[in-house]
Amino acid sequence: MNLTLRTYQPTDANVIATWLKSEYLMRQWCADRYERFPVTPENMNSYHQQYIDGHNSVALTMVDDEEVIGYITLRVPNDDLLEQRIGFVIVDDSRRGKGLGKYLVSMAVDYAFRKLGAIKVSLGVFENNPAAIRCYESVGFRRVVRQETESYECLGETWNCIEMEILSHTVKKTPDSMTLTELWQLFPIILTLHQPQWREWAEDEIQVLSDILSAYSPIINHIGSTAINNIQAKPIIDILVEISPEADWRRVKTELETAGYICMSSTGNRMSFNKGYTPAGYAEKVFHVHIHAIGDNDEIIFRDYLNSHSEAAREYETLKLSLLPQFKNNRDGYTDAKTDFIKGVLYNAKNE
Repeated sequence: MNLTLRTYQPTDANVIATWLKSEYLMRQWCADRYERFPVTPENMNSYHQQYIDGHNSVALTMVDDEEVIGYITLRVPNDDLLEQRIGFVIVDDSRRGKGLGKYLVSMAVDYAFRKLGAIKVSLGVFENNPAAIRCYESVGFRRVVRQETESYECLGETWNCIEMEILSHTVKKTPDSMTLTELWQLFPIILTLHQPQWREWAEDEIQVLSDILSAYSPIINHIGSTAINNIQAKPIIDILVEISPEADWRRVKTELETAGYICMSSTGNRMSFNKGYTPAGYAEKVFHVHIHAIGDNDEIIFRDYLNSHSEAAREYETLKLSLLPQFKNNRDGYTDAKTDFIKGVLYNAKNE
């Protein structure tokens, strides 16, 4: 899976509304917020226009690549900007039992703490929804006692709510808040045999990036060791995106971050992003996205030379394997130790 969280789009309602198979499930999901069953896409979008302002309240959609598989809302309760309250939570009913609810809630909590500046995330869940309660507890939410129990009249019954919350200091650090030492321990260098699916993953991600950055006419290439034939590599897909040096680079950064990429560095006409790093380690698919000005593309020259010179490619593989024992948990050291070899290849390539 390649899960990301993005801003809700009106067309998402066409999918989300189909997951509410019964009025019982609908009421567990929204209590009395929607008047009648079934909820239609028009109902959802009307609700968003009225209640989701994009500032004190946001709606987020979880996607697997481009497929809509989850939906969640956050709002500021009682004008307390240090708290975010989770509202509607739902995942694709055909994918239940795969832990998607936990992924969705975890990403929303991270979004609330990291993007919205909250120090507490709260929610209310009906007592008659044990699966949801277990999901929230698995993320780290704890029950709290309120002076008055929140309750709703649903389907001729009184449904009581359990109040839950999670505090920022109790949550595991996200990769972008870790020290280098912590990052290197959680994400060690691993070399694996060349995998044919790497090319497919790169092509899919290039299409995603092409859509996000279409306004900038990007030139996008699969680079790095996963783009070199038949050598061992870190199972991380490197992608080079070239855009005009006159482009609005700040806007490019914002658009990529909104799409779920984490900016790791930004200097001059170069930016670096990653996707697929989680508090629990590597996701199934991991990407490094390098944004350069058009023409700043020695990585392509290096890739093409090794793909046409198999002996040089084998030398590169041997070098990497020899460095692994010493630099498994020191990515900067590993990169620096390859510099002379890479410079030599580029020299040869540019002089042939």
